[in-house]
Amino acid sequence: MKNKKYMALILAVSVPLSLCSCSLNNFGYDSSDSGSSTEEKTKDIPESDKDESENKSEKESDNKTENKNSSADMDDVNERLEQLLDNIKIKDNKNAVQEDIDWLMENINLAADRSALCSIDYYTDWNNEDLENEYDRASEMLYVMSNAMGYVFSKGAVSEEYSELFENLVDDNAVEYYTQKGINLDRVEGYAKVDYNVSDSELDDYFDIAYSSELDDDEKNLKAAEVYLEILTNYDSETFYDSYNRDYEPELILELSEAVRKNLIPVSNNLITQFSRNSYSADIFDSPELPDDLFGTVREYAEFLSPEIKKSAERINDEKLYVIASGDNCYTGSFTIDMPSENSAMIYIYSDGSYYDFTTAVHEFGHFHSSFSDDINAYLCVPNIDLAEIQSQGMELLFMQFYDAIYGRQADAMKLLRLSDITDAAITGFLVGAFEYSALLQADKLTPEDVLELYSDTLGDYAENYPFYYMSHIFESPGYYISYGVSALASLDMLDECMDNPEAAVKQYEKISAVPINSKESRFRSVLKECGFSDVLTEKYIEQTAENLQKFADSMR
Repeated sequence: MKNKKYMALILAVSVPLSLCSCSLNNFGYDSSDSGSSTEEKTKDIPESDKDESENKSEKESDNKTENKNSSADMDDVNERLEQLLDNIKIKDNKNAVQEDIDWLMENINLAADRSALCSIDYYTDWNNEDLENEYDRASEMLYVMSNAMGYVFSKGAVSEEYSELFENLVDDNAVEYYTQKGINLDRVEGYAKVDYNVSDSELDDYFDIAYSSELDDDEKNLKAAEVYLEILTNYDSETFYDSYNRDYEPELILELSEAVRKNLIPVSNNLITQFSRNSYSADIFDSPELPDDLFGTVREYAEFLSPEIKKSAERINDEKLYVIASGDNCYTGSFTIDMPSENSAMIYIYSDGSYYDFTTAVHEFGHFHSSFSDDINAYLCVPNIDLAEIQSQGMELLFMQFYDAIYGRQADAMKLLRLSDITDAAITGFLVGAFEYSALLQADKLTPEDVLELYSDTLGDYAENYPFYYMSHIFESPGYYISYGVSALASLDMLDECMDNPEAAVKQYEKISAVPINSKESRFRSVLKECGFSDVLTEKYIEQTAENLQKFADSMR
């Protein structure tokens, strides 16, 4: 039996998407699919004929490199875990017990830092087996360590003398699981290693298929569908959203996906129509206006938003907390990953010279800026990715007020395209979310061919732009993708203020960006209400959003 809370950690930490993508004790927000357009953009799967170029990267500072090597190894961790098990058996030993807890909490933060930095190294040199193995070792240790701490903390929670020291470190489900007969530390760690490697093996199978040069798209789709059905055996419909700390159910997504299809697809088409009529639309793809210095430009305009946003922009530049990579030899998505020991973060961006480069930098900067409002320990991290994506997409909307200065003659076309992208993020988020839950409900009856048919039927025309095997998120973190949809809806609640009253928009954004998204107390609908946003998960709101987007499209004629 797998403990789902801790099982989720591997999907969150071993791949930055999982993000993902994330409670999962996840520290990463993957944005490789956060937005879409009618033109080809950066995909998760690189094109085979893409020109090779050297990786470009602004490396992290020396102290970050030191952090990669500063965490304890698993032998040291186990020694401390065993010591804690012994100490909770001794009377009047509170100080020693607390010291052990503090050491473990500090070192899981360091282990998370190490995993994060190893991921950056590996993703910039995608085919380097040594870096891949180092990343796997760091991620596996983080996952095993979290499980092991859950076991030992559960033992402390049921101790007669020290239970109060552990009451905020484990919940009742963890205590029930870890204190059942026959469970011991060695067995917990053994199970965790098996869980990690099974999940890792399934993802390896998927990536081998997706990156194969010997299979055509139809063959990739079919083989990927076989792997997908294997992955779904680890999930059930009743707990599908549990690890994402959500306060809504997948049945609601199924229901609202029809309202999204009915209301947002037509207005998305209208935005693209207006975009195509713009005199400079073709230039955005053929010769986009791009800043020479992505994050330098972010800093240039951040000072016009707020002192806190300016401070984050200065920090990312001064401390070089980003990596920009290009070429076939690197991961072609983009993500932000937390480093909890320093309450810091790193950004990885894939650059292909397209218009998408700067909007991606702004998107990831939104994650980066918001990360400093959150100092939750890695062990206690229960991220709400729905909220995290508002923090990034909202930053994109705030930056639209600077498009005239940044993009010149291409500015209006870029505004239309950016809103089209965010609208399509809402559409595809809901359609993919509906597909995932529909597939899960009938997984035991589906063949790989059935999966592809369901995918095509649910996504409609969008399936042509997003072949099934492209959708890495649904393999890495099933249930994650709807976060793009619900967060895009919430971000669009800022649209009127961003266009007509930027100062009010900044105030609204600062409320949501200050929410600690790694806290289990941060829930999507309740946080939106507290921060003055609408209840976006209603058909009425979706209809109103479509009307607002249509007004914007009409204003750009």
